[in-house]
Amino acid sequence: MPVKTTTLQTNPVLVQQHNLSIELDSALDSKVNVPPKARVISATILTFGAALTHLTCFDRWDQPQDVVLGFDHWQDYLTQAEPGALNPYFGSIIGRTASRIARASFILENQQRHAPGTSEYGRKKLDSVSETYFPFSTSLPDQSTHALEVSNGVDCHHGGPCGFDKQHWTTICTSDAEQKEDDKNECEPFVTLQLVSPHGQNGYPGRLVTTVKYQLTKLGELVIEYWARLETADSASDSTDDEEFRQLDLHSTIVSLTNHTYWNLDGVLNPHDNQFQDLVGEEEENSLVIRNICSVKDHTLWLGTSKLVELGEQHPVPTGRILELSKGSEAGAQEDERVILDFSSSSNARSYKRLGPGLDQIPGGYGYDHVYALDPPASAPQSVSDIGIQGYFPSTPHVATLKSPRTGIRLDISTSEPALVLYAAGYLDQKMLPRTKSKSFDLPTSSSTFFISPSATPLGANDTKLGQKGKSLLINAEMGKFAGVCLEPIRYPDAIHHPDWHNMVILHHDQVYRQKSVYKFSVEL
Repeated sequence: MPVKTTTLQTNPVLVQQHNLSIELDSALDSKVNVPPKARVISATILTFGAALTHLTCFDRWDQPQDVVLGFDHWQDYLTQAEPGALNPYFGSIIGRTASRIARASFILENQQRHAPGTSEYGRKKLDSVSETYFPFSTSLPDQSTHALEVSNGVDCHHGGPCGFDKQHWTTICTSDAEQKEDDKNECEPFVTLQLVSPHGQNGYPGRLVTTVKYQLTKLGELVIEYWARLETADSASDSTDDEEFRQLDLHSTIVSLTNHTYWNLDGVLNPHDNQFQDLVGEEEENSLVIRNICSVKDHTLWLGTSKLVELGEQHPVPTGRILELSKGSEAGAQEDERVILDFSSSSNARSYKRLGPGLDQIPGGYGYDHVYALDPPASAPQSVSDIGIQGYFPSTPHVATLKSPRTGIRLDISTSEPALVLYAAGYLDQKMLPRTKSKSFDLPTSSSTFFISPSATPLGANDTKLGQKGKSLLINAEMGKFAGVCLEPIRYPDAIHHPDWHNMVILHHDQVYRQKSVYKFSVEL
């Protein structure tokens, strides 16, 4: 299926929306029940923030469900990026560094510390976008201190006040442009976006060129690939100003990217059984309104690790310790807390734990906001100090599974990253959000019973309350506390301040940052 590109705005800056969709392969895993008729998975990408705004897949009743939190109106993404807004980072690419940089400063060596080509993981030239080798040269001192812009407390959080989530990305390619006219085979749709971050933006050194590719596959996968490299004077565009041009070959930088999508596999516009009691009257003439209060408390989760990156209690940045939750008291946590945080299974059969108990019991009342250290694949460096700027790429081991018992939708995540952030939207506040997502449809005119969703209470068209209220139904998604869950592949937060970790985020001129994360959707009946 072709990529549908819509131009939303041209002035003062171009804003586009790309809709990707593909018919799934009917010969999927036997554990997944696929009905005779074709299923389609679709995703919508906004160039502002390179944000994933919608992802629609089918549930166990063969009904399409949008499973990501966000907005219907693209302008609301821009509004939430303004100072003073809640800014939940819905679906956005986070950079230059995801999570926190402690005290918003760091010291960085500017010289290449490792000979090119010595390791497959971070020190070998590998750039499938350009296949260009960038020579390294420097006239700076051995190290420089860089002060970043503060964006959360005393730290630089998610790249600063003008992070990648708040910038306009450029569309550089779609699958339609690359597919040959005589190619009759359906191309798996993709869109590739690029952002150039100038030297000094938010305090980060070096001119960084970042490329992100979103692609859907016939296996029901959303694949997100990332590339980032430092631009040199030889490769700079004519638009580079003289001062920045002189700086291009001087600085190394730090990079850690992720995608900040909030998942809700129940479907954000799929009312629960008590939906009839949630009818709140007319918002508009002839409309009956249902508030769908989104929640992931009944979702179940499995993680392929029991290791936790310890964060400070007063200052939530890593202490440098990796806690082993399966070792009980050695993990430095109380037994109840250890059980709540451990989503792994010690047996061969994977266990899935409900999110609800932890959301209710974790001290502070904000639920999960934790970083898990992932086990390396067999072919990757076994010591964390040997992880370079490419993480575990090209390996993408399976690290997490999220399920909705209600819809049967299952999400399996595989990634080349060494860590995974589990965040359950504890700081979301519906009152601080504008319009989120909604849908409306006409009520049936006959006396037959109908369902808003297969699991919901049946409503009759001749019901007295419906007859009094009007001819159409409006479902509004309410996205407050615990409305979704983020599972963010990431480098260790604040890695630059830890000698054993910093190689995974330091980018030199002869290197390419790489990441590949795969989100596979299926259905269990």
